Amino acid sequence: MARTQPPQSPAQDLAMSDQQLVIGVMALQGSYRDHVAVLREKASTREVRTAQDLEGLDGLILPGGESSAMGIISKGGLFQRVRTLVDGGLPVYGTCAGLILLCDEAVGQKSGGQPLVGGLDATVCRNFFGAQVQSFELPLEAALDDEKTCPGVFIRAPAILRLGDTAKALATVRHAPCDAAR
Repeated sequence: MARTQPPQSPAQDLAMSDQQLVIGVMALQGSYRDHVAVLREKASTREVRTAQDLEGLDGLILPGGESSAMGIISKGGLFQRVRTLVDGGLPVYGTCAGLILLCDEAVGQKSGGQPLVGGLDATVCRNFFGAQVQSFELPLEAALDDEKTCPGVFIRAPAILRLGDTAKALATVRHAPCDAAR
């Protein structure tokens, strides 16, 4: 899920120049190595572990991982710095747990659960597709330039229940929620 940006963001200006984009990948837990590997073909990457690592980025990826480990981001001013950058318009992409952090609202959280960075006008439901044993893969209809479908992997995945006007779905799937998400 991506947050839409004004037509001419600083990252777009840089993308049209000879300079390479610098994309940060939150590297505290989860699948950050996979994101870095894919990005290296198109951009310079930086693994982000501290608030200082966020300086000078053209974009940021919040990867998936164990939601119980998402609390790590709240240490050392990192959470507040990410929130400030998102509020300032930094392009940010979140997958799985990272998507949950970016949404303005989450349902199915424990009382007093993980605070959200926000900035993505969407409501998300944690673990919408069920437990680990209910994981599945299927092709998704994608809104990508060159591909009509892309692989979707759903491992205790969240689902977007509401998507606001300032956000754009990159792919969609229709699936009934697990019993716990009803």
